[in-house]
Amino acid sequence: MPNFQRLLDWRFWLALRPSALSEKAVWFLLISFIVILGIAIFFRVLMYFRKKNPSFVKLFKKMHRLFLIMGLVGLILLFLSYEQIYLLGSHFWYLLWLIGFLIWLGFVIRYLIVQMPREKEEIEKRKRFLKYLPR
Repeated sequence: MPNFQRLLDWRFWLALRPSALSEKAVWFLLISFIVILGIAIFFRVLMYFRKKNPSFVKLFKKMHRLFLIMGLVGLILLFLSYEQIYLLGSHFWYLLWLIGFLIWLGFVIRYLIVQMPREKEEIEKRKRFLKYLPR
């Protein structure tokens, strides 16, 4: 049974020489980061199916970059923690990773909600304008 009380202790997060991760924690993190990389591949594939709509391609490209980079950084963090490397293997890097992931995801969601409808509207205006021009 995992000790969740440790997660609330600041010494656990800020220790420069962290204790070793349990086998279950290693497997959980490894599977999580591999799933994140799988999601990155999924968004890459979606980019090819939506080539006709540039705003969706841009959204999928942003999502692909987010999940690819964060998945790779997560795997590097897991390796450093597994090897118990001084300072670089500390647990607070996972908190920074999570904060960075959430902030980046917020920017992507902002693009989805705010900027993408504007881009669609501009594309529609341009299509209506080009409809009346000779080819």
